[in-house]
Amino acid sequence: MKKTYHGSCHCGAVRFEADIDLADGIRKCNCSFCWKLGYRKSFAAYEAVRVTDGRDRMREYKATPSNWPEGDINHYMCPNCGANFLSRGYLDFMGGNFWAVNVACLDDVTEEELAAAPIVYEDGKRDRQDKRPEITGYL
Repeated sequence: MKKTYHGSCHCGAVRFEADIDLADGIRKCNCSFCWKLGYRKSFAAYEAVRVTDGRDRMREYKATPSNWPEGDINHYMCPNCGANFLSRGYLDFMGGNFWAVNVACLDDVTEEELAAAPIVYEDGKRDRQDKRPEITGYL
């Protein structure tokens, strides 16, 4: 069941709301972005995320070079504290545009909710986000 969670960067300069269903899983990906940042995400429909404060403070990061087409993947962070809280993407199997919400930035999620969420592994290293990598123990 979808629930509205409230989130923020570490210093609180940027705040957002996200309608997500943690029963869909917390995704652990081995792509270079997720791996290097320890990003653990839950997917949300594009219209299900609202930046409620600090949109003008958000900084955008796009990897260069990238295998993704221009405009297909954007990461957002706070320039003050460095927290990466949202990524926007486009995948056909996701129904088009979506948000990846960093669950570590959800302020009102409980430990019980996080512990109950299934883990979904993504092989982003090989651009197979809909597949599980052969080795997942390090994720």
